[in-house]
Amino acid sequence: MASPYSPTEKRADSPLFDFSAAPKDKDDDGEELLDNVDLDAPSPNPDSGKDQSWRKSSSSSLSYASPSIASSSRPPLSTKSSAMSSTTISTLLTSGGGPTPLVLGVAVVDFNHLIGPTVEFAYPPSLQLAIQDDEDWMRLLPFLALPDGAHLSEEDYSYFHCTYTPSGGQVPTDVPSSQTLFGISCNRQLASSELTRRPSDVSRSMVQKAVVVIASQPVFGPIRDKLGVVTRAYFAQRDFTQTEILEDFYTSLESSLEGKSNEGAIYIGTSLRELVHKFRHRTLVLLKLLMLQKRVMLYGYPVEKLCTYQYSLVSLIPGLLMSLKDSGSPDLDAKKTKVRPTSLRTSDRSSLLRYMGLPLQVFGKDSFFQPYMPLQQIHMLQARSWLVGTTNQIVTQQKDCKYDLLVNIDTNTFEFTDLKIERLVTLTPADRKWMDDVVRTVEESWSLPEGERPGFKGSDDDLRSRFEEYICGALSSIKYAEFLTKAKRQDISIVGVGGNDPAGDGPILSPFSEHWIASFKSTPVYDIWNGCTDPALFDICEPRHPCGGKVNAVSDLGLRLAEGLHDLHLDQQLGPTRDALSSAFAAGSSSLFKAFDGVRSEVNTRLQQREDAQAQKNNKGTSTPPTTSTPPNAGKQMEDIKATLGGIGSGIGSFFGSRINTLRGGQAGAASAPSTITPSAGQTNSKDETGTKGLRPMSLMGGSNVNSSNTGSIGRFGGWGRGTSTGQ
Repeated sequence: MASPYSPTEKRADSPLFDFSAAPKDKDDDGEELLDNVDLDAPSPNPDSGKDQSWRKSSSSSLSYASPSIASSSRPPLSTKSSAMSSTTISTLLTSGGGPTPLVLGVAVVDFNHLIGPTVEFAYPPSLQLAIQDDEDWMRLLPFLALPDGAHLSEEDYSYFHCTYTPSGGQVPTDVPSSQTLFGISCNRQLASSELTRRPSDVSRSMVQKAVVVIASQPVFGPIRDKLGVVTRAYFAQRDFTQTEILEDFYTSLESSLEGKSNEGAIYIGTSLRELVHKFRHRTLVLLKLLMLQKRVMLYGYPVEKLCTYQYSLVSLIPGLLMSLKDSGSPDLDAKKTKVRPTSLRTSDRSSLLRYMGLPLQVFGKDSFFQPYMPLQQIHMLQARSWLVGTTNQIVTQQKDCKYDLLVNIDTNTFEFTDLKIERLVTLTPADRKWMDDVVRTVEESWSLPEGERPGFKGSDDDLRSRFEEYICGALSSIKYAEFLTKAKRQDISIVGVGGNDPAGDGPILSPFSEHWIASFKSTPVYDIWNGCTDPALFDICEPRHPCGGKVNAVSDLGLRLAEGLHDLHLDQQLGPTRDALSSAFAAGSSSLFKAFDGVRSEVNTRLQQREDAQAQKNNKGTSTPPTTSTPPNAGKQMEDIKATLGGIGSGIGSFFGSRINTLRGGQAGAASAPSTITPSAGQTNSKDETGTKGLRPMSLMGGSNVNSSNTGSIGRFGGWGRGTSTGQ
């Protein structure tokens, strides 16, 4: 968008902009200073002058077993790592003025069968002293490293945040205080019978431990694979007192991560493709809630997937993963000043992000981010806003610190506690169209192998740039709407505005949802962003929705129906029914085919016998009379037919006979009445047969001594009857 206000040129005075708030102080290069805070320097105590109500309630809200050093049968930290000479301590005291190392140390957490989880080893001594100095850290670190349900899997990873708060004395340590520390643990278990050196306090069949790496930046991606290899090698020794491999791991880890603390290295380990594939259109719902600083909780298992989803979500806000130093506790608030940039280098991404007011400080005062939250930190949920993950259902059932949204990653369901918040983040037609393009891009290449996927389209970098465009467009639209509103109040005509785009914030902000924008303006993150951004922000980034003006009612209805059907998970819900029907149909079809095969085989057999009989008859000729002992060939054919139909006739005759017998049995004097059927001369004149039993069942079978003149005679009731014999 063309504008007379360029941040790199000298601006003329204008009644529509207030540049008086811009800072006057610059550095030697004339470059802006967004925040003159030395993060490596010792920070003041954050507990002074701050509300500690959430911390005071921790002791009364929940009681849990904490690993006590005195009650343990083994020291919480190994004797080897605890033995520090005065030379080592003096070295630590004199080396405190340097930069903060990326890797702060390695620790081992053991699940002690007598007292619970404890920290049994820490290296280097700098980390060991810091853990011993902060009792809260020593108490919480084992529960962070060994999550609930860790025994359910052979190997799992946990990502967590923690802080180091000195007790007040001078501790020789390189661990920075009053800022977020980033931990990653790899937990495994081993049968206690396989240990070559079994401690006396091992009383169960399995030994469970976790190897932990504490860092000053969230470089989980580059550390994860190395940590897994070292943990497996550490367990393969079957002697956990041999910690030399962990010391060598720490020494090599710092050098291997040199130069890998930039933005690209920190994104390693996140997966935007998996996030979009999992939550589809609702990924944008999560992003909107995150920008509104709502309470979002993710629940499910395994822990690594739970944490990865959260880090991937946070990475959607440009630069936020690089600015998580104040996200580990509600007390931390590193951004204390609002400094507006006065210059811009468009070729420098960091300069462009600073000019746009990014990253948004969504984890500031009274808010925090904990990828994995154990039950021992449940009191922190009383903070105003948070993003947490948990595997314990007790955490999800707290009434005094209720979430705004609960995401179950196992069932992929979203549970809102307030319908107003749910309507607040409902996607607009433009949002649905834009997310449909994003989801389609991921789904098209989801099943393809790594080497066959398109180079950039659908990759994490592509998705990250799309969400960055969306966020920058929304922020720029807010500034442009304020600019138009101010011009309308002062009755100033704006060139290029008119027609269907009247001066006002409605048509500009409606693609993003006006209610969502209004709610965003009421958050502390907006106050910080608005105070350190230029009023003419829209001169750098075009103030529009990525899919603005490309949606109609018909296409939006189709998108809503398609996504609604996908959310029903019909394939999963109807899968068992479909399999049962398929099995039943297959079984019924098999039985039916077998029946038809039997009938066809029987018919073929009878036809073959008929053909054989006819051929035999033709071979013998008509002049040869049949012998008396052998039935005629013509009679055999009739006998076969009679044998086939005899069973049917007998059944039908029995049915009707039993019915008539029932009717006659109810009549009085039926025994003395004369028979209505006159028996033949050759038959036995039985009263039971004619008077009591009723009609004789029909029969299709003839006797062996049937006279040729009576063979095949039809009885009076339509059945094949036996012929009367007069010459017995």
